[in-house]
Amino acid sequence: PPSPLPTSLLLFLLPALLLGAEGRKAKCKMHEDYPPSQPTLPSGENKIVEWVTLNLDEPAETRWAAIVAPRAEGIARLVSTVTNILKKTLGEKKYNSTMDVLDFLVGSELKAFPQDWGKEVTGIAKATGIHRTELFVLQMAYELWGLCTSMVVQDASGEVWHGRNLDFGLFPAFDFKTMEWSLTEALRPLVLNVDVQKSGKTLYKSTTYAGFTGVITGMRKGAFSISVDTRFDNKFDIGLVKWILGDHKHHELTFTVRQALEDPSITNYKQAFEFLNETVMIGPSYLILGGMNPGEGAVISKDSGTIDVMSLDAALSNGSYYVVETNYDNWKPAPFFDDRRNPAKECLDQLGPDGLNGFTGLYNVLSGKPNLNKLTTYTTLMNVKTGAFESYRQYCEGLCSFW
Repeated sequence: PPSPLPTSLLLFLLPALLLGAEGRKAKCKMHEDYPPSQPTLPSGENKIVEWVTLNLDEPAETRWAAIVAPRAEGIARLVSTVTNILKKTLGEKKYNSTMDVLDFLVGSELKAFPQDWGKEVTGIAKATGIHRTELFVLQMAYELWGLCTSMVVQDASGEVWHGRNLDFGLFPAFDFKTMEWSLTEALRPLVLNVDVQKSGKTLYKSTTYAGFTGVITGMRKGAFSISVDTRFDNKFDIGLVKWILGDHKHHELTFTVRQALEDPSITNYKQAFEFLNETVMIGPSYLILGGMNPGEGAVISKDSGTIDVMSLDAALSNGSYYVVETNYDNWKPAPFFDDRRNPAKECLDQLGPDGLNGFTGLYNVLSGKPNLNKLTTYTTLMNVKTGAFESYRQYCEGLCSFW
């Protein structure tokens, strides 16, 4: 007979499913607090995300050093949390054998990273004293698990705005003593805004975690904005294993996004859309793009290749003014245990294009439960036309859904 579920798991799943079912019935719970009124979170971090500068003209081995060295302790805590998760998931014996294989392969894997970004990871390892194999695992982490909400909206004047929540955590990392996600708590202090510069000028801006070299949230002024949401299927592990074992014909997601932002031949929304739409990834994903002109916005849904595009232009033609993506195919109903899509859409419908008021409406929608939940680490707001880019750490207080 099958083994009974651990008591801790049952205690976790019951309220989670109840809260998820409540989320399915939830109406808009917009939280009106923009700009944020509290300078610090209950967890102690600053609400406003700090800015750092990454100079692409510096050697790859040293360009992250001044950014990560002061945060080495926090990155080490994150690595320890991820290590504990993997040990619980795989079992210690399998974890150790897997890390032995990765230790052997890591040199060739880092060389397979685009541009000189593998050297960046080696440099981060040197600056922090953290083993580069463990940092390599961190680079792959978003490929494995993340829960998010992204939206691109067009106001009554035709201006396009892009907002996203980044939620991140895994079940084995749930702390039943504090009722918080250990991985989320380790990530939140490491959130950074990065002003990526070349030749002394800003090339693009991104929100990331210290120690991570890919891009999951970014914007190039006058060209495009992008956020990445995780998509789940039953094939991803195959693509990831093949990639790690040397089959690099398909592309790693977060580095592909960074390529789009750094490629000098990509100068507008149309070119970014075409590049990302045509690129075959190693696994499933949602790519949410915004532009600077009316109608420029889309959700690209990928298996590895593209399987669907939901465009802002089509939404406008159908009487809407936005596209919204969480972590489930938008042409299917949201699952009852995790419906963040419909509350977000209801909030946007209440505001309407006349009542959006730019970042104010976006932030208030994304700060409303259940889009704000126990996994949420940050909210980023972007406007490609003006170049405005704001990020805020998030922490869900009171009764919150676990995801």
